[in-house]
Amino acid sequence: MKRTDARELAFKTIYSNFFTKEDITDLYKHADEEGLNFTKQIVTNFGAHYSEINDLLTEHLKGYTVDRLFKVDLAILSVAIIELKYIKTTPKEVVINEAINLAKKFSGEKSPKFINGVLADIFK
Repeated sequence: MKRTDARELAFKTIYSNFFTKEDITDLYKHADEEGLNFTKQIVTNFGAHYSEINDLLTEHLKGYTVDRLFKVDLAILSVAIIELKYIKTTPKEVVINEAINLAKKFSGEKSPKFINGVLADIFK
């Protein structure tokens, strides 16, 4: 499993967590051990640092609050922030590009530009 796929799996896990606490392990059935470990690292950090991530986003959102964000965008931003702030194994440009690609795939037309702007502001 590529890291891109592991990020997408982490995004789906975090996104689904906003709506349900049900078992979502079927999302992991195609993940290899390395990809699953990376996904779990992101998801674990999300649980451990959720309030810090929201505080960081609140500081850098212009004209928005965390509560007003599309949950898809919030999940994408969370994955990128976790990877850049807590995991720190991938270059900033790669992580931001991956977040933009997730937004293009799963979110609205304006989301890639929005996510790029927020992440660029946070990680100048």
